[in-house]
Amino acid sequence: MIVRRMWVAALLAVIAGVGALAVLAFRPPAPVADAAAGEFAAGRAEQHLAAIAQRPHPIGSADNARVREHIADTARGFGAEVTVESDDVVQPWRDVVRVATAHNVVARVPGTDPSVSGGKALMLVAHYDSVPTGPGAADDGAAVAAMLETLRVLRTADVRNDVVFLFTDGEEFGTLGAEAYVRRHGVDGLGAVLNWEARGSGGPVWMFQTGADNGPLVEAFGASSSRPIANSMASEVYRRMPNYSDFTVFLNAGARGLNSAFIDDVRDYHSPYDDLERLDRGSLQHHGETMVGLVRALGDRDLRAGDGNAVYFDLFSRVLVHYPTWLAVVLAVLTVAGLALGVRSGRLRLRAVFAVAGVAVGAVVVAGALSFGLWALVTAVRPGLAFLALSEPYERGWFVAGFLAVGLAVLFAAVRVVRRWSSAEVIAGVLALTAVLLVATTVAAPGVGFLFQWTLLLGLPALWMPRLAFLPPLVAAAIFPPLVGTLMVALGMPLSAVGVVFALLAGVLLMPLLSSLPRPGTVSAGVAVVAVALLAVGTVRFGFDPDEPRPNSLIYLLDTGTGRADWLSADPAPDPWTSRVLGENPERVTLTDVYPMLDDPLMRAAAPSLALPAPTATVVEATEGDVRTVRFRVTPTASAWRTQVTLSDRRACRFGEVDLPGATLELYGPTSREITCDLDPGTPLEVAVADHWIGLPAEASSLVGPRPADTMPVQSGNRPYDAALVRATFRL
Repeated sequence: MIVRRMWVAALLAVIAGVGALAVLAFRPPAPVADAAAGEFAAGRAEQHLAAIAQRPHPIGSADNARVREHIADTARGFGAEVTVESDDVVQPWRDVVRVATAHNVVARVPGTDPSVSGGKALMLVAHYDSVPTGPGAADDGAAVAAMLETLRVLRTADVRNDVVFLFTDGEEFGTLGAEAYVRRHGVDGLGAVLNWEARGSGGPVWMFQTGADNGPLVEAFGASSSRPIANSMASEVYRRMPNYSDFTVFLNAGARGLNSAFIDDVRDYHSPYDDLERLDRGSLQHHGETMVGLVRALGDRDLRAGDGNAVYFDLFSRVLVHYPTWLAVVLAVLTVAGLALGVRSGRLRLRAVFAVAGVAVGAVVVAGALSFGLWALVTAVRPGLAFLALSEPYERGWFVAGFLAVGLAVLFAAVRVVRRWSSAEVIAGVLALTAVLLVATTVAAPGVGFLFQWTLLLGLPALWMPRLAFLPPLVAAAIFPPLVGTLMVALGMPLSAVGVVFALLAGVLLMPLLSSLPRPGTVSAGVAVVAVALLAVGTVRFGFDPDEPRPNSLIYLLDTGTGRADWLSADPAPDPWTSRVLGENPERVTLTDVYPMLDDPLMRAAAPSLALPAPTATVVEATEGDVRTVRFRVTPTASAWRTQVTLSDRRACRFGEVDLPGATLELYGPTSREITCDLDPGTPLEVAVADHWIGLPAEASSLVGPRPADTMPVQSGNRPYDAALVRATFRL
């Protein structure tokens, strides 16, 4: 018995070592300061990034034009054929209609023999606009800089296919540039689209989304980088989520392609800290290495060739395993049949097998439920977490370790239950659960099946030779840990229970080994104490300081028609800075009906009326008859970045020749725009125009005083951020 326990302990150590190796391997390559002319160097790309990420540069801003000029000039200097395509875009978006002029930079490098793909080009896409609240070094400046460096590398050794580098405008506010490009060109001339993104300031680049007929592109991705990180589960999950990027526009138009990003350090996302100082240079290197590798891998291929979809996953971030979906179905059928044969030939008690499977399911459910409930308790104790994007704590490691320890405690408790059955029945029970999951995913989401295919297949010999029960958890240790970590980063701590569930789906495969160890109940209790301690430490340590600042916001609202001025904030509660003007118990209001851009419950307090310039709406032309037609001009002030226009009842309105489907418009940039509306005869047109300024104007800032060192402006996309809104109403 002692020898067996020592053998099991050694196997568990090996399995743990494999899991640790998988986690440690999940990181970007070291950045390269300089390299041969035909190789990518993050150091060279960083020079472009320093020019791009000086300040925020959202669509319509002066800095947006500055960045665009740098991109176009650099691409021309590298010998590309460059055009700047400017298109007015009218885009319904939730409860508003967005109107903007998107300026896309299109840099084409002609191939030596584009007929190889029937003239279809390989396209790389990244957006050069940023949000108003951050300089966009990672999102998406890193991809833009990497594309410029990739363009330079390409000119040292041309490929057969045309390669198009598309730098889009307006992605952050509804993929406006991508929409403009597709409406102008369509996608028939594109053989493959490779989109590049970021949702954080570091981490490895992983390919998380594909289009249809992805087999050849996945194969090329596997050969494109020293660290081809990807799995088809991510693509299955992402396409069921409401998230979007420029890639969404190309997919919806029928293009094939791949979407890649790095997502670590989400606290910097869309914030003032999305800057060059915080950016992981390894992430920049990984972006570029993968781009160059894909251009070389696909640049000489026939991009029209398709070979169906693939199931794929990486091992230790170094090898991409991929095979056709049809083969995944065949493997699943054969493997499940093998399990049925093994259970039958082993003369096992089916009731016992199903009981073990039931205990395993219970462990997964209980671990997930406990993690979800414990996080709810943490947020109740620490309401300040609500200030953070995704409620993601700065010192998240305590909570990640704590929730995984919760899962481990539940696992040992389940082991205590299953010890009453034979080792062969325990093995068959956990494999039966794996088989059910394999069948379900193969039918509903084939890209997820790899998680269960290989653990089940390599577990079959254990039905005849129980000493091989270590094989399924060994395989799981190579596959699951990076995936669980990525889930916890992508979904955030509020949904950490999802990561715990996947960890337990792998963990139950350890039950045959753990059942031979003494006192699993005692171990479970001990691990539970450790879990509580880890969560308690993370909770106690949570707080805000200059290194871990509290995101907060203030909005100054002035209605020039009524003379009323207010302070607003969508923060969860007043803090020492915002309470200077909001007080300790501000009024709670919802203003979405009047200001759709303020889409959160708000705190409100009276503010002094400041003499801020207001936008105007003036009649250009009006005609009377069976229909009254009014053409009017909206003129924002020089300080405005975005202008909201709300129209009264009317028959129809147009921007140029494009019908406007809604009554509330968002106009981007300080440019005047003309709108035409048809009304009933003799009916006036009521127009409300509100300028949106980025940040508080100096007059308002002086009233509240400087922001404390332990705070920072809230990120765009989290909740309404620092701004001024100046509203005026007109009767035309």
